[in-house]
Amino acid sequence: MKKTNKYILGLLTLALVSQSCKKTLIDINTNPNLLPDVNPEFLFTGATVDIDINGRDRPAQRYGATLSYMQYVVPDAVTNSSLSGKYADPAKSTGPNPNFFFYGDYFNSTGRDMHRIIDKINSLPDATKATYQGLKAICSIVDVYHAWRVADIFGALPYSQAFNDAQYPLPQYDYDFNLYKVFDQQLKDAATLLKNNTTNQFALGNQDLFYGGDYGEWLGLANTLRIKIAQRYEKRDAANLTAVLNDVATNFAGKLIAPSLSDPTNDGSFAINHTRDWNNNVDDINVILFNYNASFSFVEYLKSTNDPRIGFMIRQNDMGNNSNQYLTVKVNGDAASQAALALPENQVRYWGKHASPASAGDAAYGPTGLDRNKTFTLKDGTTQNLLFLSAIQTRLFVKNGGFGGFDQRSKQVLMHTDEPYSDGSTIKMKSFFVTYAETCFMMAEIAEKGGNGLGQTASQWFYKGVQASFNQYQAFAVATKVPNADAISIGAFATPAGIPYKGLPSIYSQSWVHFLMQPDEAWAMWKRTGYPQFTDVRPGNNGKIGDGSSIAYLENLWDGGKNLLIARRNSLNVSSTLNQDNYNTAVQTMIAKDPAYGAGAADTKGRIWWDKN
Repeated sequence: MKKTNKYILGLLTLALVSQSCKKTLIDINTNPNLLPDVNPEFLFTGATVDIDINGRDRPAQRYGATLSYMQYVVPDAVTNSSLSGKYADPAKSTGPNPNFFFYGDYFNSTGRDMHRIIDKINSLPDATKATYQGLKAICSIVDVYHAWRVADIFGALPYSQAFNDAQYPLPQYDYDFNLYKVFDQQLKDAATLLKNNTTNQFALGNQDLFYGGDYGEWLGLANTLRIKIAQRYEKRDAANLTAVLNDVATNFAGKLIAPSLSDPTNDGSFAINHTRDWNNNVDDINVILFNYNASFSFVEYLKSTNDPRIGFMIRQNDMGNNSNQYLTVKVNGDAASQAALALPENQVRYWGKHASPASAGDAAYGPTGLDRNKTFTLKDGTTQNLLFLSAIQTRLFVKNGGFGGFDQRSKQVLMHTDEPYSDGSTIKMKSFFVTYAETCFMMAEIAEKGGNGLGQTASQWFYKGVQASFNQYQAFAVATKVPNADAISIGAFATPAGIPYKGLPSIYSQSWVHFLMQPDEAWAMWKRTGYPQFTDVRPGNNGKIGDGSSIAYLENLWDGGKNLLIARRNSLNVSSTLNQDNYNTAVQTMIAKDPAYGAGAADTKGRIWWDKN
């Protein structure tokens, strides 16, 4: 009972419940004898509130991993070694570790909690149990999604024997090359429960922090996840993708994530609003503001396509009248400084930094190879720094964009005059897991390859995806108070006149842009497809970056002698030293299944079985 009490008490930190629900929770917390009778819906809310951000290290983990790997951001560094450190030397048998928290979070919270809620529902009296079949399906979907993320980048995890200490104190590992079909069956079973139990189900309402108790939305997510997982394994099992598509079309009416007809603000994305107050304090999660610049490849692609989302995704540099520092130089700068302000490169508000380690601090690459500041001399002999390189739009990741922290580089005085500083409680941050836009791009790719497009052509899905991406970023930019976000118009961008459709490269290019806030998915897409492709960038030659083709490219990670590599997986976690034998077996099994896994768990430039591009 002690463990059960600790588990329940840890879950019941709820913000979105009615007064009657709050009274129930108070009774539960003060009377341990009531704990076995906690309703499953309360447990679900407690288990999912602020899911995936249960620590300050969670938001920042991606800065130096997938946000950097996929060249959305580049460290503000001016030495070759400082940029090389996050990449792999092809000659070595080890590589950098992305250090995802998915593994521990699944076993210490999400997976454990979903299994316990399902067990709770299964133990209810038959009449009551029948009203919780929808919630049981939802718990299964949440469990599968988080377990799949572990398998997707770690390759193995205890699954079939997990969460059953009495029978399996030392659980064996399951592998992604078997689990993808296990996950599909579980999602199909969940979708079937949701399809067949449309009446007399418990009304979850605000206990469901994702979809507000709309079981139809969860059905669309289950089907979407089935296709998404099957697509991940397409190069290993193309027939399975075809079978899943046909099953979704035939038995589930092709229902996917889609915008709500009754609520135009709901695009059907699988996402959750944050409730934690600690992210009002931006210290240590705001390093994305001052330690990282937007990347050259990302900024130049947005500029070359005249993408209106640049206003949501990239923060302007200081080279304009909304910067008090700029006005200081403009008014009080000496003759040389005022002449420099007039140079064409200093009239541009968006510049990114080169990712190639050889570019760091090398003036031959121009100012986009240097650090973010340019220094100007004033008439009185003092100097003023202006930010030349842009940051990614940090308001998408941190409240107030990270300004207001203890680091001097985040002082509020450095904000632009059109950037508001607001009370953290008025800013609603959000985590996106599976979005409507990416669903459109997924179906566009399938249709382009000749698969079942569920009634729409590839180009139709593609342009829906572009429009959906714009809508999502605008809505979130407004919510996080990105300057002038509500005034930005998409115009004709989501049409052939705005962005031409050129088949798969177009789909992958626009997916890359969209995945700014889901960089793990951009990383997975690159591993699965090879897009965006790399191009050589040298002083005075940007390769194919921003070449006007409307196709995106990444910058080769040239260190002056060789191209470095991006990590392709996470090192497999050891669940417990007591389970070391099963862990060792898991690593050796993955190596035997596919030598491309690498020399060992630490060889993170190696590949998970599905990664066959």
